[in-house]
Amino acid sequence: MTKVFGVDISEFQKGINLKTAKKEGIKFIMVRAGYTGSSNGINKAVDSSFKTHYKNAKKNSIPIGAYWFSRATSYKKGEEEAKYMYSKCLKGKTFEYPIAIDVEDPIYQRKASKKQITEAIKGFCNFLEKKGYYVSIYANSNWFKNKMYLSKLTKYDKWVANWSKTNPKTPEHGMWQFGGSTNLIRSNIIAGFVVDQDYAYKDYPSIIKSKGLNGFKKRNNNEYITLYNMNIRTGPGTNYRQKLVKELTKTNQKYVTSKNKNAKAIYKKGIKFIPIKIIENKDSTWAKLSIGYICIKTKKKNYCKKI
Repeated sequence: MTKVFGVDISEFQKGINLKTAKKEGIKFIMVRAGYTGSSNGINKAVDSSFKTHYKNAKKNSIPIGAYWFSRATSYKKGEEEAKYMYSKCLKGKTFEYPIAIDVEDPIYQRKASKKQITEAIKGFCNFLEKKGYYVSIYANSNWFKNKMYLSKLTKYDKWVANWSKTNPKTPEHGMWQFGGSTNLIRSNIIAGFVVDQDYAYKDYPSIIKSKGLNGFKKRNNNEYITLYNMNIRTGPGTNYRQKLVKELTKTNQKYVTSKNKNAKAIYKKGIKFIPIKIIENKDSTWAKLSIGYICIKTKKKNYCKKI
């Protein structure tokens, strides 16, 4: 997959215009959902701009992921962060990019052992995986090397922070944060704000949606899409007459090419559908829909594609 350009933002970019950011080339955002406070390493809060950033990303059709700034130093504390994030930030929403634990705390985690950090990450990730989320671990190259046992975290995706010109080789990762206030590749300004910038190397939206993760419903493995405008017939064959627009329900009329009630009904190209029934004829295959019958394929040509 070709690398995809994105940014990660929080309340520190309050007011950023994501429509402008999209025009400037961003293809996804990772937004801070919340954080664990520094006073005792336990109190948690939702990022004050999370809801606005999420709403604006969806409004502008920008794929979005989320992260939690962690201070966890045990399995239980990591799990508690994930529970809070799930109930306050994730539940009822959809995310096309990973849900990440941000491991870089200079107060509690810096003093913790590799075992403690590793267990905290496992507690966070395991809880969210069981809830049906695609999880990831964010840390800089040094922390990945010296603050956790990577051999115990191989099942989780990685998001590596390394502000340089060259993508680090280790650990294996799906995203690279290549710059922030220091940016050696391009301007550090997006839509008038200094922002951390990233490249993604996996097609996260396709992976996540196809598996029904991050709040999405799993795709039906019997879903098709029309490759052409298709005649809608009263039965599974060209010997059946073509329906008229006025014979369709008002709901189904929005899927045809003409608004003329007396015109012949033609199903639009690019419409996704799940057949009620598949009919195999000698020379063709047909789909029964609530709207009528359309041809899926003949011996010579495919008119619909399974997705």
